Amino acid sequence: MKNMRILTEEQKIFAEQHHVLVERFLWKNHLERSEFYDVVIFGYLEAVQEFLEKPELSKYPFSSIAWRKMRYSMINEYIYRNCPKRNAPMGTYREDYDCVFSREQVSEQMNCVARELEHRALLQQLMSHMTAKEKFVVLRRMCSKYIIMCLAEHKRAFGTRRR
Repeated sequence: MKNMRILTEEQKIFAEQHHVLVERFLWKNHLERSEFYDVVIFGYLEAVQEFLEKPELSKYPFSSIAWRKMRYSMINEYIYRNCPKRNAPMGTYREDYDCVFSREQVSEQMNCVARELEHRALLQQLMSHMTAKEKFVVLRRMCSKYIIMCLAEHKRAFGTRRR
């Protein structure tokens, strides 16, 4: 479709005379006319232009060329419709109304987040004055502390299993 141009009078007449091929293509491939006519017709019109502009194609029946171009149009349409950005997995949104927080809980969470942000800003400011080795030691201790906190949280949530 990239090389589509306005049809000449001869091409318009030829396209009108052979338009039944479009209808037959849609019928044979069990395609809804309302959904796929605009896709198939561009392949058909491209076949009309190519057939009349390239004399070496006259040794083949026009229906073969048109059928192939319409099939390519359908293939390109299916590729377009099935690309990942158009078929992204969609999750369902569900609100849990049983999980309602009180003002005190929300306030406490906001204060906790604010303290965490203050600590991060202070740490970033302090790390700007440290050597690379000192930064490495601090980050390593922070990671190990975080892992220990996560394990403790996991143990608290799930308990320990005895075999």
